[in-house]
Amino acid sequence: MVVAIVAIIMLGIMMYVLLKNKVSPVVAFSILPLIAGLALIFLVGYSGPKGEVLTTGQQIGQLFYKWAAGGVKTTMSNAVLFIFSIIYFGLMSDAGMFDPIVKGLTKISGSSPVKVYITTTLIAFVSQLDGATATTYLITIPAMLPLYKKMKLNVLSMLTLMCVITGSWNMTPWGGTIIRTATSVTNLGMPTTPQALWLKILPIEILGSIIGIALAVFFGMKDKRRIDKEYGPNFLKDMQVTGPELTEEESALKRPNLLIFNLLLTAVIIGSMIVTKIPAYLAFMLGTAVAVAVNYKGTKEQSERIEAHAPTAVGTAATFLCAGVFLGVFKDSGMTLAIANIILGLLPKALLVYTGRIVGCLGPIVGLVFSPDLYYYSLLPVLGEVVKAVGGNVEKCGLAMLIGENIGVPISPCVPTTFLEIGLAGVTLKDHILYSAKYCVGVSCILILVAVILGVA
Repeated sequence: MVVAIVAIIMLGIMMYVLLKNKVSPVVAFSILPLIAGLALIFLVGYSGPKGEVLTTGQQIGQLFYKWAAGGVKTTMSNAVLFIFSIIYFGLMSDAGMFDPIVKGLTKISGSSPVKVYITTTLIAFVSQLDGATATTYLITIPAMLPLYKKMKLNVLSMLTLMCVITGSWNMTPWGGTIIRTATSVTNLGMPTTPQALWLKILPIEILGSIIGIALAVFFGMKDKRRIDKEYGPNFLKDMQVTGPELTEEESALKRPNLLIFNLLLTAVIIGSMIVTKIPAYLAFMLGTAVAVAVNYKGTKEQSERIEAHAPTAVGTAATFLCAGVFLGVFKDSGMTLAIANIILGLLPKALLVYTGRIVGCLGPIVGLVFSPDLYYYSLLPVLGEVVKAVGGNVEKCGLAMLIGENIGVPISPCVPTTFLEIGLAGVTLKDHILYSAKYCVGVSCILILVAVILGVA
């Protein structure tokens, strides 16, 4: 009982300081487990490797190091993957690999609301290939917002479409949420990789895209009827927009003559993760080296491009590594098992094996109060232990929670990029949540239902 109480107190403090932005995740995931772990060692008492009682500071330090190092070991390769995937796609964006696709799509959208919404969906899909929602917002919203305003289309509908597309395609091997899921599932005793999980849920991502396009048609037809009624049937005639203008600095970085090479390089990297056993982090590491060497000449220019994207890459990787400390202590000290036992005693046994699916269906709502780090590094380990205790599949539990939560990421106030999204679109968080949440929950339920039918979740 003492272990569970310490775990609940630690999680409560962690939720408070992260949700209130009191400290960075790096601090929370490293310092709080240290305090909780040491408190447990003194309150409960743990035996050494030979069954001896721990009495000296050195023995206590060695036990804590064992807990922490075990967790960090599981997150190391994922941290490396995130560093090089972010830098790689940042380089590709700088070089203009996405530009022709975005410009071509905005050009053909014309004055049809349905085409504009479908174009938005396709641009969001292309932008989301880097696994970072910030990139999707920065490319899609500035490119499409002028057209939405000019045509009097519903900007909230645009953001809802982006919820579905970014939520579906944020689950790539280089995406943060699937990396977190793989890390937590591995810590629960079922070793896996982001690459392996991605291959299983790829059909679900494709389904998410189909639903996104269906919603685009629905929103387009809905807006067409409204605009014809409010402004007349001739209002939408001959309206087009090309996209945002580039600054001099941005233009200087473009490499249109290397477009084919960059597309082929990206295809090779992604293809290698599907058809070979090359680790994803190694594929992106080598790909980044090739990309920067070919696109930018000289040490100075290459260093500048890498350093431009390093803050985001290294900052997130640092969070992964510190989360490893948390996961190691949380699991090996017995805290996850202690909380799981409490849940086992409270919930009806018939529902326990479906815990992951239930939470996954409500993922967009749960995500309103749980940041991705808390969701995957605190809630998933606990529910995973519950499912494992009743004979369920931990990986399927993790995938159900992954699918549901991702759809709701763009409406969560616990995700910093949500504020980038609503800031670029010029809407309030309240309006965004109230409008988009019902669609997000509906889509997450459909995706999880299909995942269950396919045996994925």
